[in-house]
Amino acid sequence: MRKFGFAAALLAGALLGAGPLCAQHHDAAAPVAAHPAHPARAPSAFLSAFDAADRGDLGPLRRALATARGDDALLIRSRLALAGLDAGPVDPALMRIAAGRDADRREAALALLTADAFLRGAYNEAARWGRTLAEAQAARGDAEGAVQSAQQWQTAALLGSHPAQSIEGRIAPHTIPARTDRVGLPRIDVSVNNQAQEAVFDTGASLSVLSTETARRLGVTVIEGATRVGNGVQGTVPVRLAVADRLEIAGVMLRNVPFLIIDDSQLTFPVPGGYEIRAIIGLPVMRALGRVRMEPAAGRFSVLAPDPAQAGPPNMVAGAGQVFVTVAVDGSEVPLHLDTGANRSGLSARYAAANPARIAALASSEAHMMSAGGGASRQVATWRNAPLGLAGRALQLPTLQITLAAPGDPIPRDYGTLGSEALRAFESYTLDFNAMRLELGAPVPAAPTTR
Repeated sequence: MRKFGFAAALLAGALLGAGPLCAQHHDAAAPVAAHPAHPARAPSAFLSAFDAADRGDLGPLRRALATARGDDALLIRSRLALAGLDAGPVDPALMRIAAGRDADRREAALALLTADAFLRGAYNEAARWGRTLAEAQAARGDAEGAVQSAQQWQTAALLGSHPAQSIEGRIAPHTIPARTDRVGLPRIDVSVNNQAQEAVFDTGASLSVLSTETARRLGVTVIEGATRVGNGVQGTVPVRLAVADRLEIAGVMLRNVPFLIIDDSQLTFPVPGGYEIRAIIGLPVMRALGRVRMEPAAGRFSVLAPDPAQAGPPNMVAGAGQVFVTVAVDGSEVPLHLDTGANRSGLSARYAAANPARIAALASSEAHMMSAGGGASRQVATWRNAPLGLAGRALQLPTLQITLAAPGDPIPRDYGTLGSEALRAFESYTLDFNAMRLELGAPVPAAPTTR
């Protein structure tokens, strides 16, 4: 078992949100498909650099910025700002580029405008730019990108009648109990509409989640119109969108918090003894909190005051509706999806394709992966005692699975996931969304061996 959270890319925009979200508003226009008169055109080097940023690799964009001028420099600087979750104010020149005739620059500008609008909670604006982006991708023959963008703008449209999420108030830095559940996921206690609720703390969830019965009990406002989201394993699960008037976490009060509502049966897993998830706190809430610390061994979760004096250089990157962290895998740096809602770390078929010699030296087997609404079996290679380096710390994972591509499978966008078992190897982990930095406490002492 490997995955229980969501990586639904709801930061919006193909360049900052073309992850595995498959939301479709059934009452909206059908997703835009690529026109048969326009065969697929491979993305240019310019768009490829933006695509690399979507999987957490800013290197190509930073190298391009050194010689970029005019509109290219503006687009690159805007994308780098979004990599730090820095939303707005929007440069009016982006709207000029979005209305221009250069297809690649226009597509990049539309994606930036869509992503920025969603981050600001300007949902109708995100829907308008996202719909135009889907049409531009269809004209390029990018059927997959066009469908994803259409799904995203339709999701934004569902939220369009609701105000943006905001913080109503916060008290002094506050600590609450936290626990690691029976499959290894972190859980905290929150309050939704003044009612207590336990929730999984999931950096891989691009929207927070409630089960249908939990949403009813908590009295959230459910929005008319059905959607479907990808479950991170295979296929989709039906969901609706809802907005909670109030959400309190560790002394911070948030208003107008969006949630995905998923049927209880889709959040119940065939684990011996039973296992279920009824609520998930996702990335938009964490970003609003600013700086948080989880102490798994001590059983504490804290919202911390900003501390610029302690912040080192950024090591987290926002891309494709996810947050990535740079990890040295056997000495080679790789951006991995930071996902506390995955109970195990893993590398993807993209990593396998880039490192064939490493894969050839490993034994392979079949593994079963589970998420909301189902599971899937995959061929994996298993790396024993894999050496990792992250946030200035060294770590050796007893096992690290590498998913292998099946014949005909597309290569996935990302290189893999850093899951919660890696973070629990340290006394604490701090996520600073202002400085875009992961900080780790001291390593947990090894358990004594017995004879």
